[in-house]
Amino acid sequence: MKIKILAYSLLILLLIPNICLSKKKITKPSARAAFHNNQGVSALNSGNKQQAEIEFKTAIELSPDYVEAYNNLGIVYKLNGKLQMAEAQFFKAISLDKDYAAPYAHLGAVYMAQGKIDDAIKQIKKALKKDGRRADSHYQMGLAYLEKSKSGGDQKNIEQAINELKIATELNPSLTHAHQLLAKIYEQQGDYEKSQIRYRLALADQPNSVEGWLKLGHMYLKKHDNFKAQNCFLKALEMDPSSADAHLELGLFYIQEGKTKDAINEFKSVTTLDPKNAMAWFRLGSVYLASKQYKSAETVLRKAKNINPNFADASFNLGLTLYQQGKTILAEQEWEHTISVSPKYARALYNLANLYQQLGKTQQAGEMYCRFIKAGKTEFPSEVKVAEQKISTSGTKCRH
Repeated sequence: MKIKILAYSLLILLLIPNICLSKKKITKPSARAAFHNNQGVSALNSGNKQQAEIEFKTAIELSPDYVEAYNNLGIVYKLNGKLQMAEAQFFKAISLDKDYAAPYAHLGAVYMAQGKIDDAIKQIKKALKKDGRRADSHYQMGLAYLEKSKSGGDQKNIEQAINELKIATELNPSLTHAHQLLAKIYEQQGDYEKSQIRYRLALADQPNSVEGWLKLGHMYLKKHDNFKAQNCFLKALEMDPSSADAHLELGLFYIQEGKTKDAINEFKSVTTLDPKNAMAWFRLGSVYLASKQYKSAETVLRKAKNINPNFADASFNLGLTLYQQGKTILAEQEWEHTISVSPKYARALYNLANLYQQLGKTQQAGEMYCRFIKAGKTEFPSEVKVAEQKISTSGTKCRH
């Protein structure tokens, strides 16, 4: 009997805030203290957090009521993950000047890092009440609402996040990370046109960003504007010829264009540049599989799985490759591994159900059909009907 087999066809942003140097102060610092504070800002902007910490502490030693220095020292602690120490510095800055907006916003960022989203929103609102023209405060508020939406799934929180991020880019059009985050949100909503616009805006300020070109190219691929996507990937490679991600994306472009040999060459380039890149081995194996080069597919898909044993797609495609070679028992083992890693992997559940039925494992087949119906009812409606018929004739009763 011919068995139908289904084939296979994470927000963390680090914001280095704009450090305020010219806010009205309660107590004017000495010229020498201001010099060390400015040196700290320069050190932080160049990535030298250790030197920045020394400079800000020196400024505080010279002028103990130096509000900005406490705020800036808190930023260093926050970036180093010393959240309680950062919180203390921001409270100190607020105690010296309750109208100074920056420490409220940074305090909100500390609370976000601690998972206290409502407390974060409360503090950032205070910052915006003190100074509604701070782009970074609107950006932080956007992040907070986005985090809040993850727990409740409330669309209103996502819309509020979008609104705050848009305000941030209006106030500071060069706020690259805000453009990028908006692009990601629009992408998740399926609004690829707006996503492309935001990625282009981000690239306007960072034209040498390899990641930026790759993301824009990926959006073009989603809109099936393949040659614009290719141009973006080639631009990324121009920026960094050793970019594994650029070669991976270019390989995807060639697959969509039906240029199998070119795709294989790109994926092989990645495995040379980064031999531990499981995705490259997986994509290479998938091209071999689609080309019916089963032995080659088996070899490289095993490499992908060995690099990442929890790579469900790799073990699933390896199962397909083995099945096509008549290695039924080995295919069964791979698909069982797939659902152990990803219990709701619909294709593997369906293929296992069919395989169990072929092998005379009636009870196991029924259980797999039941699990498949629950997992695949949206993505595979035709196969679900087949599974339901199989169950009705076998007398199996699904628990769900």
